[in-house]
Amino acid sequence: MVPLHRFPAIALPVCCLVVASARSSLHETGCPVQGVWDLVSVTNNGKDQPLNGARHMKIVTQRHWMWIAQDARQDTLPLKTPADTLRKYFLNGGAGTYTATGKSYVEHIEYFNGPEWLGKPWNATCRVEGNLWYHSWPFPQDSAGVPRDSIGHYVEVWRKVE
Repeated sequence: MVPLHRFPAIALPVCCLVVASARSSLHETGCPVQGVWDLVSVTNNGKDQPLNGARHMKIVTQRHWMWIAQDARQDTLPLKTPADTLRKYFLNGGAGTYTATGKSYVEHIEYFNGPEWLGKPWNATCRVEGNLWYHSWPFPQDSAGVPRDSIGHYVEVWRKVE
């Protein structure tokens, strides 16, 4: 075997590739979710939950995620009541860090419009096939006061756009 110090130009790039690979493997060995995603469908206990034109986007980096959503047709609301005004200007969303190992995907919630979720993990399963991400979880997850009609097993399908 030839000592690597005889080939210093080769040793440095190989070393750097191994270190870079080890850094990114924390998330990408589980479920390759890094990217920009649009929500295309949601089911609860196998029943379709129509999006009704609402738009959802999730941006996932090496360590962080951010989700944002808005109602459909905000531009045509008449603004006759305080509720109309709230709906027109309301954005839903959250953000934090995540871990992905195997088929497990856990979001650690740092920002969210529902304060009862702050600081809590959101446990889900994860599967990516082509440009589709299947993100599923049971609901509720350790939260009091959840409406009974919200209980179930949800599956979101996200389409990668970038």
